[in-house]
Amino acid sequence: MGGENAVKSIRLLVFCLSALSFTAAQAIGGSNGPVSRFPGPQVYRDSTSGTTFYVESDGRHVAAISKEGKLLWVRDPFKDAKLEFYRTYTPQIVSIGKTTWWGEGPPTKVDPSIIITYNSSQFGALKISNGDFLFLGQN
Repeated sequence: MGGENAVKSIRLLVFCLSALSFTAAQAIGGSNGPVSRFPGPQVYRDSTSGTTFYVESDGRHVAAISKEGKLLWVRDPFKDAKLEFYRTYTPQIVSIGKTTWWGEGPPTKVDPSIIITYNSSQFGALKISNGDFLFLGQN
């Protein structure tokens, strides 16, 4: 009997820890499952311009640094675009990189640009020159 109680206690502990980690993400909910985990600060270097893009540790701000090491701009694309919360109250950038477009090429509004995706599944393009953000959708 002592072994069964230990197993039940462990199961309860695992359940409680799982519930705590889900609560920590401050999920709103949605039909596509839980939000993605924020991987931490990220760096992407655009090979064409030589600009390095740094997603800060808060997961919200993106800094652009020239190949000479000069800070070009810092932006909060979520706030700048006045996006509404979707699936989480703590939207954070989980990926940043080269844009991939379907069709005849990138829209002229955001060319040249990079793409960012939030843990909420919202995504859009950042203009390399000034960080203007064009919201492109959500899943």
